[in-house]
Amino acid sequence: MKTAILLIGAGEQVSLIQDVLCSEGYEVQRMEWSELNQSVEPSLLHINLIILVDREEGTKHCGQDQKLELKRWLDKGQVIPLLVITSIASPQFIVEWLDYGANDVMEEPIHMTVMLARIRNLLRVFANATPEGEEVIVVDDLKVNLRSRRVNRAGEYLTLTPKEYELLEFLALHVNEACTRSDILREVWGYEYAMDTNVVDVYIKHLRVKVDKGRSVKLIHTVRGIGYMLHDKN
Repeated sequence: MKTAILLIGAGEQVSLIQDVLCSEGYEVQRMEWSELNQSVEPSLLHINLIILVDREEGTKHCGQDQKLELKRWLDKGQVIPLLVITSIASPQFIVEWLDYGANDVMEEPIHMTVMLARIRNLLRVFANATPEGEEVIVVDDLKVNLRSRRVNRAGEYLTLTPKEYELLEFLALHVNEACTRSDILREVWGYEYAMDTNVVDVYIKHLRVKVDKGRSVKLIHTVRGIGYMLHDKN
């Protein structure tokens, strides 16, 4: 799956940055400053990084209201790195952006190779970052939050029953391990021995529909003669 970048800004410079990002294989969503006050939180669920181009429009840069709106997004628990590109070479201006939540600030004129290196660095640093206090298991593009019991794949939240979640959590805690049906029955259903039931197979079938159906990479695998495994190729 492509790494998704939200690019905020307008003008030729932004179009050039978009072209460079697309040529590097990134998926780019573009938004203008005027759209900042709209409710777009759902579209941020699968965003990996935000690039904000704060260029002078007449005599005005990004206003306080727009910065506060952006900070509202960043404070919602989404762990998304923010790179700001600005035409103002002012230490005070850079400090202000960092105080509003930017993780990196670049001054124009920018070198595209340097920008791409900074993007790679931010993505690497934030690859497994989660909000403070959260415990999340990451398997490929699947995230299982052990505290909130919320599950999402590629930014799409999955609706699981309590038992489906418990089964998935067990597999996630033993990622890349072959889990026997007896182990699953004992740990998820509380049975002390393997009962003559296909309950595990039935729930695995339901889970596959929600986790793997329609996706090119399948995460739930059958281990012939043993049971099942949640497989992470990374």
